[in-house]
Amino acid sequence: MHHAGGSAVSFMPLREFLPDDWRLLALELPGRGAVAAAPVPATMADMVSLLLPALTEQLNGPYALFGHSMGALVAYELARELERLGMPPVLLGVSSSPAPHLRGVREGFGDLRTREKLAGFLRDLGGTPPEAFDEPELMEYLTHVLRVDLDFLLNYTANPSGVLEVPLAVYFGERDPLAGRDLVSPWAGYSSVHTGFRCWPGGHFYLFDQPEEFGARWTRDVRAVTRGAAQHQAARQGASWA
Repeated sequence: MHHAGGSAVSFMPLREFLPDDWRLLALELPGRGAVAAAPVPATMADMVSLLLPALTEQLNGPYALFGHSMGALVAYELARELERLGMPPVLLGVSSSPAPHLRGVREGFGDLRTREKLAGFLRDLGGTPPEAFDEPELMEYLTHVLRVDLDFLLNYTANPSGVLEVPLAVYFGERDPLAGRDLVSPWAGYSSVHTGFRCWPGGHFYLFDQPEEFGARWTRDVRAVTRGAAQHQAARQGASWA
């Protein structure tokens, strides 16, 4: 799941660095791209209810979920609901996002009310091509989508009972002003199984600056937990015959 103001297209640079035998599904959140006419849900519960049917009909084997920034929270909430339905992912990866209960700390999203401030926020954060700032119509579109997404995030409240029984991998950039080490570390309390932390050179969009390295790391992490789950299942089946 992608970041605020972004779209599923954001993940295209990673595609060529993931295994050929993986089936990739990039969810496009409402309000942009092919679903630009669809309104962004007001609450996270509404967002999950909207996305869940499209996701579950695609699940026919082991799978992992990954979300970046705003998408990390969406992925986490989807994982909670999928686990409740008995369809948990083998791994949840969250990137460049404070732990859910810390969402909003240091962000100051409420101050971003004008196009100029939103454009400045985009410029300071990085991840937007410099030439985009010279295109008034494109900036109008980008700042509108960003404002809607930030309003969505301002309405988000973490559920204190949201501890997963799913392995959790947390990724962040060492120079990220929105999701530094102190804000991502509390993700450890959101999984009762295992939480691994990966710090990367760079800022909020570190993964798009080094797609080959990140793709290789994500592949290793998914394969490790998949292998572990298969070994655990084999051990259980062996014990049942003892």
